[in-house]
Amino acid sequence: MISQSGPERRRHPRHRVRLRIQFLRGESEVAGEIFNISRSGCLLVTPVTMRVGEQFTVHLPTIGGHTQVIQVVRVRPVGMWYVVAVNFEPQLLDESVLLQLASQDPGPQEEPEQLF
Repeated sequence: MISQSGPERRRHPRHRVRLRIQFLRGESEVAGEIFNISRSGCLLVTPVTMRVGEQFTVHLPTIGGHTQVIQVVRVRPVGMWYVVAVNFEPQLLDESVLLQLASQDPGPQEEPEQLF
């Protein structure tokens, strides 16, 4: 789990991961990478900008091929990339799956902004 200073504001604990994902934006398939995930959302990095409120369906192959609707809540440009915070609609059901993913590939200790 990610350690933070100060009180936790999130509804669910975040887990460091590094998961490659694909999603459709219009008729274009876009690649992204999830850097942390919780039952209610994730932080991903992608080469395309997005608008707050925009919704997409993503394919999460490491979660049993699960398809998930995401809604963009924050976008921050970092060099040639975009760090995007999204909510899952609806929430992921199983915390144990997230714990398993985090144990398989805990991802980098750095935040995405430090890597790109």
